[in-house]
Amino acid sequence: MPGRTTRAFRTHVGLLGRRNAGKSSLINALARQDVAIVSPTPGTTTDPVSKPMELQPLGPVVFIDTAGFDDPGELGALRVERTVAILDRLDVALLVCDGGNWGGREQDLLDDLAQRRVPTVVVFNQGDRDRPEERLLERLAATDTATVVCSAVTGEGLDDLREALVAAVPPERLEDPVLVRDLVPVGEACVLVVPIDAAAPKGRLILPQVNAIPDLLAARAAGGGWRGDEVAA
Repeated sequence: MPGRTTRAFRTHVGLLGRRNAGKSSLINALARQDVAIVSPTPGTTTDPVSKPMELQPLGPVVFIDTAGFDDPGELGALRVERTVAILDRLDVALLVCDGGNWGGREQDLLDDLAQRRVPTVVVFNQGDRDRPEERLLERLAATDTATVVCSAVTGEGLDDLREALVAAVPPERLEDPVLVRDLVPVGEACVLVVPIDAAAPKGRLILPQVNAIPDLLAARAAGGGWRGDEVAA
């Protein structure tokens, strides 16, 4: 199995499927805002595009919109390769189908995601126009594959999709990340050391300190200071 990569503190959700299956429309519907470009022209999304946002109750998430895996030609093959390259970054995959359009490519991708141990929800989008056959839903259910029938246009099934997405997220991703609070007892002090050099903007904290401060507040640490060219009490 390919190695999984570190994903910081945001849950990474990838939307995968054929061209014009409605992946970008689903992102907009889940986010309740226009964050992804939607067009009836096949192949509008050409490369994986990350859309950071807040999605309750998950908190910070990154939706990754991808090119259709049926993108034709040599250029299309390169786009598909870029999509495959991001699979190991995902915490959850949404395998989006156009109505009931399920074929060998969808099954192969579902098997690949299972091999990579990426939790997957099969999303039959555009359910207002076409719906999957019951025997297909039964076959997927027999393999414990989560499925949702929805429509990004009418809003049908979107609450079910949100619930399925939350249920698919690995439990450890739902836990508050611990940086240093397990090392600092309640009431003790912690000194954050900030490197100061000519390239660093004066008085600005770097990302590790920015992330550590709320972690220390959660631990009810007594305080401390920032140490560089000066120490603040």
